[in-house]
Amino acid sequence: MAKKVTPKEISAWMNLDIYNRFLDLTIDEIINELEHRIFFLLDLSSKENPDDNFKKFQAEFLEDIKSGAILSSDLSERPISSSFDDDVEDEEISDLLFRIHGRTIMSKDHDQQPQEEELAKGEALSPFTLADLVSYHRHFRLTKHIDEIDNIPVVNAGRIFSSVNAVEDGSEYFYDEIVVNVNVNLSSFTDDELLSEFKEMLKQWRKQLGIDEPEQYKQRVGISTIKKIYSYRVFQFLDLMLWESVNQRKISNELIARVLYPLDGDEVVGGQQIKDSVRPFVEKIVFESTLQQLKFYTMKNDYLRTMRLSDVMKIAE
Repeated sequence: MAKKVTPKEISAWMNLDIYNRFLDLTIDEIINELEHRIFFLLDLSSKENPDDNFKKFQAEFLEDIKSGAILSSDLSERPISSSFDDDVEDEEISDLLFRIHGRTIMSKDHDQQPQEEELAKGEALSPFTLADLVSYHRHFRLTKHIDEIDNIPVVNAGRIFSSVNAVEDGSEYFYDEIVVNVNVNLSSFTDDELLSEFKEMLKQWRKQLGIDEPEQYKQRVGISTIKKIYSYRVFQFLDLMLWESVNQRKISNELIARVLYPLDGDEVVGGQQIKDSVRPFVEKIVFESTLQQLKFYTMKNDYLRTMRLSDVMKIAE
């Protein structure tokens, strides 16, 4: 049985003052930082087969956090190579030939080519890149939808070139997505007209593939959600959760309250409030839909995206 965590152990590496840096970040940067921290918090390996590589990275980032690092910016150059997919055979594909509109096209060293064009990328919609094309080609070939004849892929089966391209064998990699071939006339139609047609196409695609629209999220997000990220000390709480994961020990709600809300602060918070309010909010960000909803909320209210957190905290609700 692990010994009880003491306040001295936590205060030895957590300096609350360094978290004031987050007030200067924009909301886009705050969301990006949440994603980075959650990634290094969650153990992506199974409990039966723990990933030692990932545990090593967790421990390294815990040390970086101690020095006040903002993971998404300060550590952007850190090379990361883990063995999350050790059980999947890694097949290198550097050169590929495709026949498009009767012409042979070669993709050469696709994995080494820089991405020169910045395209809008969201959660639900994103550009179909050359890397995606290579991934689908590789999958279809391995599942015998495509044969190689004289180095040219030949389609055997499937809806590869139909309006909706669905991977038909229940692949774990593409089970929740499709590739859509659509021509969009941007110069002749307004955004509202295009969106109306897109909604109708969504209905047809769902009907064709037998995929029902998911239920809408019941939880609402807004300005108050963003403010709680700061007032509930979400980043500090996430870092405590990372400490727990690395050290395989549990920090009590009372100790969390004592560390994150010291008695000399403006607000007195106890373990019960951590249990009833703070912890559920943080866990919804980590394990549920709050972060995803927050992304869509800032997309709809894009003026927020470039606002600093300190300025959002001043907005009256």
